[in-house]
Amino acid sequence: MRQVKEIYRLIIHFLSRSENIEERKQLFDWFDHQSTNKIPKEHFSLIQTNAKKRLLNRITTREKKSGTIKYLRYSSTAAAILLISFCTYKYWPKTERIASEKILSSISSAGKNAIITLADGKQINLDQLPLNQRVQIGEIILQKDSLGKVSYLNASNNKPTVQKNSMHTPKGATYDLMLADGTLVTLNADSKLTYPTSFDDGNREVELEGEAYFHVQKTSNKSKFIVRTKSQRIEVLGTQFNVNAYTENGKTQTSLEAGSVLVSLEPNPKYSIRLKPNEQAVLQNGEFRMHKINIDEVLSWKNGLFYFDGNNTAEVLQQIARWYNITITYKANNNKEQYTGKIPRNLSLNRLIELLNYADLTTKAILDKDNRINLIIT
Repeated sequence: MRQVKEIYRLIIHFLSRSENIEERKQLFDWFDHQSTNKIPKEHFSLIQTNAKKRLLNRITTREKKSGTIKYLRYSSTAAAILLISFCTYKYWPKTERIASEKILSSISSAGKNAIITLADGKQINLDQLPLNQRVQIGEIILQKDSLGKVSYLNASNNKPTVQKNSMHTPKGATYDLMLADGTLVTLNADSKLTYPTSFDDGNREVELEGEAYFHVQKTSNKSKFIVRTKSQRIEVLGTQFNVNAYTENGKTQTSLEAGSVLVSLEPNPKYSIRLKPNEQAVLQNGEFRMHKINIDEVLSWKNGLFYFDGNNTAEVLQQIARWYNITITYKANNNKEQYTGKIPRNLSLNRLIELLNYADLTTKAILDKDNRINLIIT
């Protein structure tokens, strides 16, 4: 309680010296920080009670003639009001701010876009890189063709240069990338691929965070194409497959469309399984399991769709949250049926909400303190 009295004394002193609105705002922010971290919650009820008593006492007390006493009374009253307001703000239930139709209709996907980070840390937004035109960034010349292939040349001799770059897609965007060997990679939203600008005669290795679809090109020397994630290694010769390795999922899913891949546990490659088309390897908690899949469902994101299969509602809602860069709170009702169907990914958020409501998923879009949308779904 000694600390509480000291804070109260400081507030009175501050208010008696400053009428500046900005300074008062700073005081609220400071008091919020101090109280959250140092003042026990149970003290607030006592603060509020005492503040109310002082305020009522000031109001009912006969006004004295001394100007100094008037001034001190004003400062104490203001401090009491401040404390009451703060306690009310801190612990009174917050009023929800509903996101307007205008805000929801303005939110849509970003389409095709990615950011390349060069070996020296410099970043290039590929959306701003013109097709078939050379752009010099430091000692490197970049050129993007209509297929998405980015070429790297040394500015001093105009010859291909070898360095390790990374490409990152923001939330709500995908990107098609052609690697130096002709392998086509489609990156899903909020994903990162680290790759060399050219390959030598050895293995062709890339690293993935997030999700990507690979159409691996065979080479004349039959070099292996290897995809590494945080916990596994995928080895192929020439094939088509999808890897979902979002950290927040707590698992890595490798799905084969065509060809054959060998999926191994890192750092122990002896523990591995070989996939056939329409099979999926799931790595979770250090263990593999394998099952048959509908490859069209797995690749629905690549084909511009959200795919509800009757058992994956929570997972698809997570995809939607990532795609629109929003927060989704899903309060699943065990009495309700799961949902089946497809929803295009190119809709504005308000149109998507209409479709969810039509599927008997009740939605409410609210704004948090940072004006970020939280879509509550029941």
